[in-house]
Amino acid sequence: MDHQQPQQSQQPIQQQSEQPYQPGQQTSQPPQGQPFQQISQPISQPAPQWGYKPGTPYTPQQGMPPISPGLPPQGISMPGNTQRPKRRFRNFMKTTLTTVSVIRGILAIILIFMLIAAIGTLFAEPVYQVTPFSEFFSVIPIEGSIIGVRSFGDYGYDHFTVVGYIQSLIDNPHDRGILLYMNTPGGTVYHSEEIRLAILEYKEATGRPVYVYMAEMCASGGYWISMAADRLIANRISITGSIGVVSTYFDTSELFDKLGIRTVVIDTGENKSVGAPGVAITPAQEAVIRSVIDEYKDLFIEVVADGRNMNKDTVRNIADGRIYTAQQAYDLGLIDEINGWDNTLTIFEELTGAHAYYPNVYADTSFWGMFAKISLRIFPRSEADIALSAMDDLPRGVPLVILP
Repeated sequence: MDHQQPQQSQQPIQQQSEQPYQPGQQTSQPPQGQPFQQISQPISQPAPQWGYKPGTPYTPQQGMPPISPGLPPQGISMPGNTQRPKRRFRNFMKTTLTTVSVIRGILAIILIFMLIAAIGTLFAEPVYQVTPFSEFFSVIPIEGSIIGVRSFGDYGYDHFTVVGYIQSLIDNPHDRGILLYMNTPGGTVYHSEEIRLAILEYKEATGRPVYVYMAEMCASGGYWISMAADRLIANRISITGSIGVVSTYFDTSELFDKLGIRTVVIDTGENKSVGAPGVAITPAQEAVIRSVIDEYKDLFIEVVADGRNMNKDTVRNIADGRIYTAQQAYDLGLIDEINGWDNTLTIFEELTGAHAYYPNVYADTSFWGMFAKISLRIFPRSEADIALSAMDDLPRGVPLVILP
């Protein structure tokens, strides 16, 4: 039996007409079971920038920038564009200017604070120690050269603070006396006499005791001050005495001659320019200076005679400027006792029935003093600088009661 294959219906395949691709058309495959046919539909696209249409030459419209051949339009950042380094430089400059502004603001604040502190220091009244509310006696140290000036931040004798503190004790109801701790080679006649008068005023107004303890040294101006005390106690190693006056000048005339420096002094009298740098002192000028220090020496002798209840002639015989040990001073009647510091404290505690109080009358606690102190810790002074500063602090041509 012949089997006939079923004939499949053949349909002609519709050939797709070849047409060139036109912009805006899209070709896709026909659905399954349908012949392939051309689908031509425009695709919705955003309008080209600046109205540019593909296939047509670019014509700038109104308000649009022209395009130079080979360059991107303005405002478009392309790889390799030179605007990126410029932007980084601008950011760097903004950061730098901001940092500088912050630093200037901080410095301005510090400057204003320093100005306010300086004005407050000028007009503020001196504030002395906050003393205890129970009975006490003050241990007041007088150490170093007795002068009225010291460098900012230095820890040393502060004349005005010491005198002011002594005067403030007069009206203090808890005060029971003063114990002076002396360790000084002396100082100026003026400042030594001011402290002595302040102690005498304190004693007269209060009737409270004043003792002096002589530590390593209590000579010249220090001994002058001690004449106001009720009792003088010296350590057995202490040096005291030096009853006399000295006036120091620097004769730099020969040095100036070697350096070729000539000093021109115009004054109203031959003795007006005594001690001028580079000018030698004449014998007549030396006689004038000697007459001044002789008068101060007589005053020193009178102070010692009154303070020690001694005859002036007796004092004059031992007032040749020499120093004395504690034992020599005791034998001459210049001190009352030789003893140590601990025993002296015990003696004064038993006398007053109070405890010792140590006022901080030396450290410069002002704003400028603390600022200088911090600066000196960061930039310490050399030994030569300290020595020169000490020489500058000593008054020249002023009579001193100081140990040579």
